[in-house]
Amino acid sequence: MNGQAVALLSALQAAGVHVALGAAGDTLELTGKRPPVALLDEVRASKAALLEILAPRAGDMLPPLPWEDTPGVPRSLPPVLSTDPLPGHLARLVSMAKAGKLPNGTAKLASGIAPDLGVYVLAWAECWPHDRAHVLQRLEEAHAVTVGV
Repeated sequence: MNGQAVALLSALQAAGVHVALGAAGDTLELTGKRPPVALLDEVRASKAALLEILAPRAGDMLPPLPWEDTPGVPRSLPPVLSTDPLPGHLARLVSMAKAGKLPNGTAKLASGIAPDLGVYVLAWAECWPHDRAHVLQRLEEAHAVTVGV
């Protein structure tokens, strides 16, 4: 990984700028606050390195969750995982996160701050079968800040 590009992403985040891949995967989308001119110039100069860092790699995608109907994907779970589904309201929260429909940016939760609510929800959902009580607590906190979304 390019250290300068990682440092640039950190500087952009500190400035309130969120950087993501464009839909085609060959452009960058900057949202949030307008970056300072010096950072914007650095983004332009480092575009290739930023695209390389942000590009998905094999294994980055989360497997389909058991409570979602995904066409063409079998609904079976690996044998080590439990088949107990998340409660309905939390399953909908995870589905919204996967669809990118949760509010962008930082979220203040009861236990702290989530820099990106969608990523936070998906990361905890991935841990569901292994630590139910803790995952339920974290997802309930995320759900509390999304009520009405």
